[in-house]
Amino acid sequence: MERIDMNHFLRSQNKLVNKDLGNFNLFWVQELDTCSVQPIPYNRRDFYKINLLKGAYTIHLADKTYEIQKRGLFFGNPSYPYNWIPKGADSHSGVYCIFNKEFFHHFGNIDSYQMFRPEGDNVIELTEGLYDEIEAIFEKMDVAFRSAYQHKYDKIRNLIFEVLHSVNEVSTKETRINRHDAAASRITGSFLELLERQFPLELKNQQVPLRNAADFADTLAIHENYLNRVLKKTMGSTTTQLIQQRFLQEARVLIKHSSIDISEIAYLLGFKEVSHFSNFFKKYEGLSPLQYRKV
Repeated sequence: MERIDMNHFLRSQNKLVNKDLGNFNLFWVQELDTCSVQPIPYNRRDFYKINLLKGAYTIHLADKTYEIQKRGLFFGNPSYPYNWIPKGADSHSGVYCIFNKEFFHHFGNIDSYQMFRPEGDNVIELTEGLYDEIEAIFEKMDVAFRSAYQHKYDKIRNLIFEVLHSVNEVSTKETRINRHDAAASRITGSFLELLERQFPLELKNQQVPLRNAADFADTLAIHENYLNRVLKKTMGSTTTQLIQQRFLQEARVLIKHSSIDISEIAYLLGFKEVSHFSNFFKKYEGLSPLQYRKV
């Protein structure tokens, strides 16, 4: 899994890169046609994100999955991967802002707020009233961001803190979406971090060091069966399935978006024989790696 660079993301959205400290930017979902229709890739970003959403969504964040029914707010942190997927035929709208850690340099520790912590309320279902309240704050951010006011970023920081405090004040056990117990979450998070740390594969001879369930269990110093039970509970898949899914994802990227030979890709992913890799890939994709490259 790649880490999405903020400047690259802004350019992909035809936005000018903001040279100001922290690189703050703001987007209305309905103005981004591709984002309002297509699922957002499950990746890490090198920036923070506060996303206000109206409509039904599935949100995958680190090792957890959330379901937003009508209105929601989620907080993305550079330390964990996430995506959001629109559901159903209803319209989807909302707004989000992004910023680097430098944006709050000397203005408080943004990571101390529970919404940006792995065990915190990263995703919250909102009432209609609270949604309207937070949307109004984003509208103020938008006006400030587009203005020539000398201290507009100080104003925007205050408005972001206003969002955080509004959520903190109303966040209760009833508004929180189910999360797995802390020990299981820690193990799952450590497993996912180990898995993701091996990617992307960009250099020759950069073979993945951890290939199977036993490798991960040994590294985490827990029994393989215990790791499998935890992941089955928190992720809905076995250790082997999750490893295979991630290897398959990396294989698809390398085959489609690189000129690396199929035999080299097989080696990078730890397959001893090209035929083993081809059989693995065809089992899930229905095409051989060479056929997939030509499609």
